[in-house]
Amino acid sequence: MAYLTSIVRWVSKVGVAISSVFLLGITILIVSNIIYRFFGHVIPGTYELTGLFAVIAVAFALGYTALQKSHVTIRIVQSRFSPRTRVTSEIITSVISLGTWALVIWASIVTMGDRWLREMSESLEIPYLPFRFVFVLGFISLFFVILVDLFRIRDQDFRK
Repeated sequence: MAYLTSIVRWVSKVGVAISSVFLLGITILIVSNIIYRFFGHVIPGTYELTGLFAVIAVAFALGYTALQKSHVTIRIVQSRFSPRTRVTSEIITSVISLGTWALVIWASIVTMGDRWLREMSESLEIPYLPFRFVFVLGFISLFFVILVDLFRIRDQDFRK
């Protein structure tokens, strides 16, 4: 289990580094377009590239955000529970999350297979397939972070 945990942590950290690079790319692209507009021109496809880069940035940040426990949680309600009830609620929430993300992954893969290379961006004609694939990878990363966290909750708190 420790090996799987270390792999998930490493993948999540690499993912957030990639996400940061694409966020920097979005920033540079937008600032460059603003400066270029000052001279009466625009960079073609800025809107499309910004959206596609944002897909990559969000996808790779999902797992790391879950790893850091930065997603929205209801701590105010859980703080009133007994320790055993708190652990039980965390386990139930994690199982529901795993089921939900498994369905999202499955639906995304089906959508990716259905639309394959038929969909492209309008002006730059960049296929959406690689971006859908990256987004599915982000969902898979999130799934494994939740799975590892579920085992951590079970192992730490139910042994007592």
